[in-house]
Amino acid sequence: MDLQLYFRVLWRFRFLVAIGLLAALALSALSLVSVGPSGVSYRQQEVWSSSAKLLVSQDGFPEGRSITELYKFVTDEQTGERLAQPIFPGSARFQELAALYSALATTDDARAVIAQDGPLPGALSAATLSSSDGDSLPLVVMTGTAASPDAAVATANRAATGFVEYIKQRQAGDDVPRDQRSTLTVVEQASGATLLVPRKLTRPIFIFLAVMMAVLGLAFVLENMRPRVRPVASEPEAPVLRRTA
Repeated sequence: MDLQLYFRVLWRFRFLVAIGLLAALALSALSLVSVGPSGVSYRQQEVWSSSAKLLVSQDGFPEGRSITELYKFVTDEQTGERLAQPIFPGSARFQELAALYSALATTDDARAVIAQDGPLPGALSAATLSSSDGDSLPLVVMTGTAASPDAAVATANRAATGFVEYIKQRQAGDDVPRDQRSTLTVVEQASGATLLVPRKLTRPIFIFLAVMMAVLGLAFVLENMRPRVRPVASEPEAPVLRRTA
């Protein structure tokens, strides 16, 4: 590999190489951003994620009690008999409600209540939370994904508070007795976001390399079509020796 030859060719066609370099940079930048009436924006958006947690429970803070098998006596309206009625359901009931609520959170009715103050700035998803042992917990995780960290946080928090309001409206609309209502409480608001999908630089790098390879190839093609003739230095004549008498 004759590097000196390569550098001589590039220097001879330095204006072509400079124009090609500018074109490669411009095309790479245009593949990364777009210019429109609203200004300069990235063609490929990042994806950020943020989550808020909701606790499914009941009034009376059953999570803080060591004994939940408590009963109250009620009178049957038909027979007049006094019956023992449990105050708190089993823990499995709250886990079942968490699974149900995570499915209801993305329904049309719930979205309508969540978006009462305007459309969400990102996409919404919901799921239940499990312990390290794989057991289901009475927690609903509301996750917002958006093109910016602030939008992801706003989506998760608005979804959490909006879904709490949706459940309250359904309970009130169906006349569920207050002592029989489940409660949804925001136990952890979304405060930070995680980058899920960064912007990829594969296309700009590929375009830059492709343009530069084409320009360099053109420079060598032109060099072969119009090679520079270099004079060959002539060897000095050998001195003629003459015989003297």
